[in-house]
Amino acid sequence: MAADRQATPVGSTLPRAPRSWRASAAHADALLATLAFPKSRPEFADAERAAAALCVARGRMPARLRRRGDDSGHDGSTTRHCFDLGIAEWLVARFPGDVEIDWRDAGVSDALDALLRPVIARAEEDGFDSDTLSMRAWLRVARGDAWPSDLAWVLDVLRRSGDPLPRRAADWERAALPIVWRLREAGLLRARLPVDRPAVRARFRDTPARPARLIAAPLRRLRLLPPTEADRVIAVSRETLAVRCREVHAISHANRNEVWLADLGAGTSLAVIGVVPPLRLSLEANYGLVLFANGVPVGYGGVSPLFRQANTGINIFAPFRGTEAGMLWVRALQAFHALFGSRRFIASPFQIGGGNSEALRSGAFWFYHRLGFRPSDPAVAALADAEAARRRVDRSYRSPLATLKRLAGADLRLDLASFDPRDAFDERWLAGAALRGTARLADEGRVARRVAVDRVAARLARMLGVAVGRWTADERDAFARLAPVAASIPSLDRWSSKERRALAGVLAAKGGQQERGFVLAASGSPRFFRSLAGLCRDG
Repeated sequence: MAADRQATPVGSTLPRAPRSWRASAAHADALLATLAFPKSRPEFADAERAAAALCVARGRMPARLRRRGDDSGHDGSTTRHCFDLGIAEWLVARFPGDVEIDWRDAGVSDALDALLRPVIARAEEDGFDSDTLSMRAWLRVARGDAWPSDLAWVLDVLRRSGDPLPRRAADWERAALPIVWRLREAGLLRARLPVDRPAVRARFRDTPARPARLIAAPLRRLRLLPPTEADRVIAVSRETLAVRCREVHAISHANRNEVWLADLGAGTSLAVIGVVPPLRLSLEANYGLVLFANGVPVGYGGVSPLFRQANTGINIFAPFRGTEAGMLWVRALQAFHALFGSRRFIASPFQIGGGNSEALRSGAFWFYHRLGFRPSDPAVAALADAEAARRRVDRSYRSPLATLKRLAGADLRLDLASFDPRDAFDERWLAGAALRGTARLADEGRVARRVAVDRVAARLARMLGVAVGRWTADERDAFARLAPVAASIPSLDRWSSKERRALAGVLAAKGGQQERGFVLAASGSPRFFRSLAGLCRDG
């Protein structure tokens, strides 16, 4: 979460055409602030016309001026980044003439060698390794005339290789292929959802005095979007992050069958975006999120439900800081409670400055503290109490950077009244659970890993009394993926038949169309996670 500041008011006094790139960027930020939080509908309409005019004006700017905005995300600039596989494929499909391999980057040849060497034909190897051709020249021969770009050909070759998606995504991430994207038809002013009737208001909503009470209240306007609507939300979410060189795993690999939209009131909403089944985490669920105001993305983050808790965090984009970030985040937590039944919310040290200079400089710790989050470590909690007392006495006091670093040394937690301490699951235990699964596979002896997994899954299915052949391929894969961990729990055969059937349902639900089914099944069958927690806690 970045620091709060008052959003720039927008009105008819704004210049109609930028005289420099810096003025252009400031003008765009002001327009976005007005589009998100207009005081009247005429003001909103004026801002829309001004945004369209600014995009045209930027296209007419000399290239030397546009280059000053590179990697800013502003329309007309250029973005260079090593995008995730899901985003790279989406960019090629959505902006085929504007995206390409960044041949200026010194790491291109090594990245392409890592990606292509395993998939090229044996007959091509001598030419591929030849000193007489550059990598770019070889690629031009290999791709022929049927492709709009070198990048499009590379992605298609990888997609047709037969490798499963998790392997391709991992190989792509390791290669870190640099990509250049010219924002001729994309950018911060264009990345918006359409709105029929913009909400207007005279003032921002205050952060509630008792956040936990609002979080626990029912949220009535929450719906699962049909795939066509989901596609539009996914596209805007991807664009608004990618132009800024930012990514969220679940948005990069979004599941069009699981996009939830929560109405947060006053023209604001929250999109919660699930990930495709092959790329889901093992025990945690994983969602990306984007906050909207009048269709304008005002912030983004992620949430990872784990049993009855959720690790989460938010970053509000610069033009919207100082608006109503506190209220929006409380309402977002309310949506997580409604969707997943989460009763404890956790902000990791990274969210408040641990290895995150932006969050540290912004004083993000105090944003979460004002909403009721408290440090999990007693020493950090004592320091926070002392700093809070100083802030109450002297409203101008600001915690020094060194103190903020110490405050970022532990998780922050917000517990609802319904949270049961027996349901705590420290994220450090995820590694312990995985290691128990590894040890269980080692018991299968000297066989291929896939064979070991299949054997463990088959025995577990018999013990639980389920016929996996009736399940979908994703459900069978999810069951097999979690089987080594589940099979490491002692005395499963002494569980009641009801508990064993429930466990089978939890494991299969990981591969369902919506991962929410897994979260709710786990919450409704606590013995599995409580048993794992006991094993990991006790060593």
